[in-house]
Order: sequence, then structure tokens, then C-alpha cells
Amino acid sequence: MTLQASEQTAGFRRYIPGLASITQGVKTSALADSRAALTVWAVVVPQSLAYATLAGVPSVNGLYAAVGALAAYALFGTCRDLNMGAESTVAIMAAAAVAPLVTGPEDVTELTSLAALLVGGWCVLGFVFRLGFISDFLSRPILAGYVFGSGIIIVISQLEALFGLDIDTSFYTTDIGAVVRNLGDADGLTTLIGLTTVVLVLGLRRFLPKIPAPLVAVALGIVAVVVLDLDQEGVAIVGDIESGVPVPGVPNVTFDQFTQLLLPALGIALLAYPDSFLTGRSLASTGGYTLDADQEFLAVGASNVASGVLQGIPVNGSQSRSFVQRDAGGKTNLVGLICAGLVLVTLFFLTGLFEKLPNAVLAGIVIVAGLGLFALDDFKALWRIRRSEFWLGAATVASVLVLGMLGGIAFAIGLSLLVTVYRVVRPHTAELGLVEGTDTFRDIERNPDARPVPGLLIYRIDDELFFANAAYFVSDVKARLIGAEPPATALVIDAEGVSDIDTTAVQQLEELLEDLAAVDVTVTFARVRGPVRDMFERAGIIELVGEDAIYLEIDDAVDHYLASPAPGGDGPEGAG
Repeated sequence: MTLQASEQTAGFRRYIPGLASITQGVKTSALADSRAALTVWAVVVPQSLAYATLAGVPSVNGLYAAVGALAAYALFGTCRDLNMGAESTVAIMAAAAVAPLVTGPEDVTELTSLAALLVGGWCVLGFVFRLGFISDFLSRPILAGYVFGSGIIIVISQLEALFGLDIDTSFYTTDIGAVVRNLGDADGLTTLIGLTTVVLVLGLRRFLPKIPAPLVAVALGIVAVVVLDLDQEGVAIVGDIESGVPVPGVPNVTFDQFTQLLLPALGIALLAYPDSFLTGRSLASTGGYTLDADQEFLAVGASNVASGVLQGIPVNGSQSRSFVQRDAGGKTNLVGLICAGLVLVTLFFLTGLFEKLPNAVLAGIVIVAGLGLFALDDFKALWRIRRSEFWLGAATVASVLVLGMLGGIAFAIGLSLLVTVYRVVRPHTAELGLVEGTDTFRDIERNPDARPVPGLLIYRIDDELFFANAAYFVSDVKARLIGAEPPATALVIDAEGVSDIDTTAVQQLEELLEDLAAVDVTVTFARVRGPVRDMFERAGIIELVGEDAIYLEIDDAVDHYLASPAPGGDGPEGAG
């Protein structure tokens, strides 16, 4: 009985790997982890307040999200450095998902909490079905384009608060257009505070990176309002913040709202998980440890569920805060747990300090976060390495701006799949020639020293042959035979790159062989892999071309061609 209980406990601990890390932290690194947590807290509080407004809910809800997400990830996560909580891209995606379903002011908080719960539910399903591999499906250009486009949207979304404007944007084609047309109504003091915040945060990050710039900006903004009574001069402030934390519960929404939010929540989950996992993987690689991709699904899911039941917003791993945590010397998951406790202390005892915080300061902090997403280096690298992927990234930026965050990422993933299908349907092929002075055959287009063998086409395909590319293979071979100078009377197919062949490709190959035999073009194969040769035997290809038409090397096939008489009786070298 004791043994069974022990096994159950061990199985339980397998799903909460953070417990071991926290226990280790309590024993060996409590002081270092506490110092790191205090440093991270200085960034978590202002960012959580700011990103909650970005999600369209009261700023305090960002702190609710931080408490739940930090504690849950500390227990379930496998990255000791990842800081989970409110983040700009996911926050604005949540706002976009919730907006069409809002029927009254009270709906926003309930629906945003529901979005967090649904995101968590989707991620938990990803854990149950072991879908950690999907982190590899968001390509670099899509991520670069999505992040860049979301940065633009984030900056634009904060311009009203930055300039102290109150605009009904429904009368304008674009939000940026609405702001530009109403700049004459901007509040001077608010604008000064907002722009000063942007300059201050950027300056501190550049010249004093160890100082928590957002916290400094928040503190100075509050002091300015209190000392100068700026709220009496028309500067909008955060206002009353309810202390404490809400009783855990589920949102009060209709079944129709629930069902309509399911797919948008899936879209948020499809970004939140890969974004968190990629950040965590980067941290783990520098820290000398590894992540469990499936367990991270559970960790992100649990973090969102914990946020949702506390009236928080959808959360993901914050890249900026995570690197702050790592650089602050955090050793274990205890950092996240202590940080959650510090946020709780803030909610119970320090909320009054933030009530005089200017909204323009929060807008400035969010704008700096948005500017940080303009990763031009990624686009420079894409342009240098592969232009087609650069344009895929640019198309993603455009789709995010035109279709919004959720529509943009859906479009980008669809476009990426189309590109993948195109590459599969149009595999790389090459005509090989003999490199002068050697017995090596190389791609003629890429090697100027490679010369074709007169009358012989040596053809290579660098992919498996199956239903999607078999027709292209046949048409490409025929086109190259027709275009050869002098006309080719023989074909050598270099099959080294063909790892597999299906029945559709076998049928197409049989028809090609029959068509070429009808015009007296002989066909041989070189470097055929074992599984492909087995398929040839079962399908009757070897019987069709002859056992002596399969060669181990290309030069063997070429020697066979040179030694054989050409159609009409003369050998290739002595033809005429």
C-alpha cells in the first residue's frame, strides 16, 4: 500500500516538475532567487498594469494575471528563467478577439477572463495529445513578420492615450488616420508626459540597462501628478484600484459568447505557446539545460487557467522580463513563486500608490515595448539568406495590418503552408555534367567546369517521388530531353536523393519509360537506394528496364552509355 502511494506521488510530481526546482531553491539559492524576484517584480508591476489596458480591461487585472501565471508556471514549467504573465502581443490579440462579442462595459473583463481560460484549455489539450512538435511549424519569416506587424499595431493603439485624445475611431478608416486628423486637440501636458516616458525608458535601457526603466517611469509619473496636481490640469490617471484579489471563479458569460470565443482563443494559443516555448528554449540553451516541449503546453495552459479564474488576461512568456530574470541571477523556479508573492503584497498594500499614475506613462511603456518588436535585423537576414522568405515575412506584416492580429496570423500560416506545398510539388532538380579532369558529376548550372556528356542527359531529383511531384518530374525530364544540344538519346536518372517512391510515382515512371522507349531513348538508373529498389522490383520497373540498367555509380552508367551502340548501329563516340 505504501509502495502504491509512493508511485502515485512520483507520478503526480512528474506533472509538476517545478516542485523539485522550488525545493532546491529553498535549500540552496533562496537569497539569490529572492534578489532576482525583487528585480523582476520592479518590471512586472508596471508592465502588467500597462498591458492590461492594452487588452481593454482595468489595469489591476494585469496584476491578477501576474499572480496566477507566475505561481502556476513556477509549479508546472520546465524553464527556470521564463517569466509568465501579461505581454503586449497576446494582450492586443485578446482585445481583438473580445471586441466583437462585447455588449456592455461589464462584458470586457468577463470575456477577457474567459479568453484566458479557453487559451489555457487549448494548451492543456495540446499537452494531453502531445502536440509539442507544433512549435516547429511557425517559421522564422512568419514569426518575424507577425512580431513586426503586431509592434506597429501596438504603437498605433497607444497614440490616443499618448496625446490625451478621446476619439470615436468608427468614423475613420484607420486608427492612425483618426489620430492624425485630431492632433490639434491633443493635450499638451499629457503629450509631454507620454513622450518623456518613451525617451526616459529608451534612454535608461540604452545607458543604464540594469535599472528597471518602467518602474522609474511609473514612479516619476506618480510623483509629478502628486506634486503638481496634474490630474487637475486634465491629465488622465489610472484612478481607483481595488485592493486585494478577486475570489477565484469562472466568468459570467452566455453560451453563445463561449462558442464564439473558442476559435479566437485557439489563435491566441497558437501564438502564446510557440512564443513562450521559443523564448524558453533560447534561455535553456544558454543555461545548459533542456525543456520538455509537451510539459510546456501544460505549463502555459495552467498559467492561463490560473489567470482566467482570477479575472486576469491571456498570458505568455515575456521575452524582456525573462532575460531580466536570468540576468538578475535567478537559479530556480522559486523566483517565479516569490515574484507572485510580491505582486500579491502589491495588490493588498500598495495599490494606492498607483492610483495617481498617468495613463500617458502606461502608453509610453507600451509604445517602447512595441518599438522593441521592430526586429529589422531579422528582415535583413531574411533578405540576405533567402529573398522568398523575406517577402513571406513582409506579406505577414501586411496581413497583420490589414486583417488584424488573429486574421493576420491565420493568413500567414496559410501562406506558409502554400509555400511548403509549392516546394514539395516543385522539388529541386538538376542536369549533371562531368567536371573536367575528374570522374565527378556536378550540377551544370552551379559548376562552370561541369560539362554535359554529348547525347546523354544525366538527371537528378533531390526529393522523394510521390503523387504531389510525380507529374512535375515527368514533364521536367521530357523538357530537358527536348532541350538538350545535341539531342539526347539516353537518360541516366541519379536517384540518390530519392528516399521513397509511392504507387502514383511508379505509375508515372512506367509511362515515362514507355514514352521514351517509343522514341528510342534508353534509360538507366544510378545510386538507387535500397527501399526504392525494393519498390522498383515489386512494381516491375526493373523487369521493364532490365537488371543491367541499375548502377551503383553515375560513372558506371555513363561508361555503359559510351560503350553501347547508338540507335542505328553506331556507338556514341563514333556516331556518324
